[in-house]
Amino acid sequence: MLWRMLLLEQVDVVVPGDEQVDVVVPGDEQVDVVVPGDEQVDVVVDMSMSGMEVDEEVSTIYNDMKLRKTLKWITFKLENKKKIIKDQSAEPNDNYGDKTQFDEMKAKLTSEPRYILYDFKFDSKEGRKINKIAFIFWCDDDNAKIGDKMIYASSKDTIKKAFTGLGLEFQANTMAQLDYETFRAEVEKKA
Repeated sequence: MLWRMLLLEQVDVVVPGDEQVDVVVPGDEQVDVVVPGDEQVDVVVDMSMSGMEVDEEVSTIYNDMKLRKTLKWITFKLENKKKIIKDQSAEPNDNYGDKTQFDEMKAKLTSEPRYILYDFKFDSKEGRKINKIAFIFWCDDDNAKIGDKMIYASSKDTIKKAFTGLGLEFQANTMAQLDYETFRAEVEKKA
């Protein structure tokens, strides 16, 4: 008998007899597990083993964004459910305020999930200059395909490893949750 499962977290697997278990992890990689007798085993798959590869330029883009302020925002997408690549981006524009640039980025999003880096730049209520990059995971609860939601969620930690030193993270599942003022308030608290 062949047992197949999609692992998104630690699970207990009980297999009668000396049967083979194929464990399917995100990214369609397989791990074969042979269980002797009727023993219970713990199967743990680290999400970095999801088979998802991060394009080499992702870390370079982040470092340029952080050090050289080359981009105001950038989105990343999955290519063929195998690789995380650059999608869309925009350079900073001092003629427009931070909220306007955020709203322009928001308008380019569709129902497909995306990973976003946004460089918040504004003055706090006390007059302090705040400039922080935040990671935003966009996943439309109502309109995204179930399979896309699962693979993006399971690959989120993989892309975050490319963003050394990034401390701000948000998730939005509706356009209403993708709200500049809400994010700005959180950025200001953590700055």
